[in-house]
Amino acid sequence: MDSTILFYLVQANFIDFMIAAFLFIFLISNTTISKEVNRVFLFATIILTVLIFADSIDFYLAQDTIPHALRYFTSATGYTLRPFPVVMFVIVSKHEAKFKNVILFLSLFINGILAYTSIFTKWMFYFDENNQFHRGPVGVLPFIISGVYLIVLLVRSVERYRLGYIREGQIVIFIVLTCTLASALETIFHFKFFINGVGAISAVFYYLFLHTQTFKRDGLTEAFNRRTFYADCNEYSRKSMIVVSVDINNLKIINDTKGHSQGDLAIVTVAHRLNAAFATVGNLYRIGGDEFVLLCPGATVETVRAKMKIVEQDLKNTTYRFAWGYATYHPSMNLEEVLSQSDAKMYEDKQSKKMTVGKVL
Repeated sequence: MDSTILFYLVQANFIDFMIAAFLFIFLISNTTISKEVNRVFLFATIILTVLIFADSIDFYLAQDTIPHALRYFTSATGYTLRPFPVVMFVIVSKHEAKFKNVILFLSLFINGILAYTSIFTKWMFYFDENNQFHRGPVGVLPFIISGVYLIVLLVRSVERYRLGYIREGQIVIFIVLTCTLASALETIFHFKFFINGVGAISAVFYYLFLHTQTFKRDGLTEAFNRRTFYADCNEYSRKSMIVVSVDINNLKIINDTKGHSQGDLAIVTVAHRLNAAFATVGNLYRIGGDEFVLLCPGATVETVRAKMKIVEQDLKNTTYRFAWGYATYHPSMNLEEVLSQSDAKMYEDKQSKKMTVGKVL
């Protein structure tokens, strides 16, 4: 191999390869994230590594003036695998039903078939007698597939943002933008190795973000946990806010008569409705079994009441009910006392609702 080309390839791909290698080592040793998510990232890391090698060999073979049979294989591999990292992000961003995952991979399978058969059909790409690359009639298919899934990923990020996962939504939006920019630079200006680099860095930062969330969020409900609650109380102590206490009604009866799995379902259902309603207003924290607190910096009492009405309306088609109370906090006040006031109003609401149910019965 020409020393100049070798130097360029090492310079262009060494960092990408090291990123993929370190991520691989971290993935096989980390147990804080679910095995399913770990497997998806592990698969994506392997795909990225293969892409780096395939693109490097293809670049070297492109310097020759005579087409080489191996270049058809490396180009087909690049065309086949290029959409995979984006699809991995789509799967991680929201777990799909199995049949939807089948549809995701079916498009990739068809793309791969077209890529490898182009060695004979020239449908996706081919090389002339001077070893010059040419796209075939379906040569843009991998980029179309990647573009479609980038749009899906963007929609997912908006959904996560709306449900209160603001930081994750921002990270995914940034991944979409950088992947789109890298694809445009490679397609329009024929830059090399941009997509691989962006894919490797995006995978690392997305995975590290998910890793940090395991320490900040409750595993059952995905609401923030008690540790994060105390940290945020300290951060928000300089701001005026509405503190809301929430407690699920009759959870013990549900656990005793229907089992703890149905009790968990009640907790998850209420938490998700609260999180969705208050996504742009405040943060939801699970501080006990069925006890939640909302911290709403800058919110008004009217806004909190309106959001609670939405949650109560959403739960009307279920058997789950909850009691809630609120108190207003200002920086000059004692936050623990305000939390106690919020809890007291919540217990008043719980007692009032028990008496109402008794009268109806």
